[in-house]
Amino acid sequence: MIGLAAIILILLMISWSVLSINKRAIPPPYHFVESNGAMLHYFEKGSGHPVVFVHGSNGSLQDFKLSIMDRLSNDFRTIAFDRPGHGHSERGRSIEEGRSIHGAIMIEAWRKLGIERPVIVGHSSAGAVLMDIAVRHPEEVAAIVLISGVVHSGGMEKVPVMGLYRSISRKYIGTALMWTILIPLGGLVGRSLLKFTFAPDPVPKDYRKIGLALALRPKCLRAEAEDLACLGPTLEGVEGGYGKVKVPLVIVYGEKDGNVPPEGQSIKLSKEVSDSVLIPMPDTGHMAMFTKPYEVIEAIKQAVQMSIGSEK
Repeated sequence: MIGLAAIILILLMISWSVLSINKRAIPPPYHFVESNGAMLHYFEKGSGHPVVFVHGSNGSLQDFKLSIMDRLSNDFRTIAFDRPGHGHSERGRSIEEGRSIHGAIMIEAWRKLGIERPVIVGHSSAGAVLMDIAVRHPEEVAAIVLISGVVHSGGMEKVPVMGLYRSISRKYIGTALMWTILIPLGGLVGRSLLKFTFAPDPVPKDYRKIGLALALRPKCLRAEAEDLACLGPTLEGVEGGYGKVKVPLVIVYGEKDGNVPPEGQSIKLSKEVSDSVLIPMPDTGHMAMFTKPYEVIEAIKQAVQMSIGSEK
């Protein structure tokens, strides 16, 4: 028993050390807007037609700030949000109170910033948020751009990490797992996952440092567990309505994406939504905004033009 207690104490000390070191790598907050009773963190740059960015799993607004926002802000008003519980954003009301709550939170946030009908760009699991908006609140957006989006529920339970995150969401077991396993080993595991996610391209050094520091925090790990728990049910509630979606939709995917295989997600969605454009990115994995920034920017510009054409 004494030996076990000593091991646990060492792991807790390692976790505290990791969090302390990571804290120095986390950029300070930029701006906040109240939405759904919580403060939502955002970064804004540029002027013109509004383009809103929503990050995916284990991400933050840095997913876009460090990739395409600077270039895109030369032509548009760009705004990137930390989703509830991620980055510097508060979690607010429990996600269990509404499976599609993130879409409503985003809409309320950009309305308070004086934005009407933006082009909204979402990466990975944010695809569920954007498609929920497309089905339930199409009047709120001018066009949608999906980058390697998760838009269909099929096969999600087969993802190995789902079992781990279900454990994290449990109050006591989750806390023990985070402080004795995930945080101490998170740096090693996280680097491996980032390498897989960016493959076949290398992981940018600045993103690796900031991304891991932001993700490996108890509040973000628990928020991600809750998000993944409601991802499947959210998609099950809206995917039957994709055939009626009239919002202009640009679908970008990496042909070598091992995280979100395009056949059952992006390619399938393009066949269901009539007003959609499918843009494959050759020799690209899951993070096209980093690995193919100019091509992604052109896709966003195309969505803006589609939205202007649909309003005539």
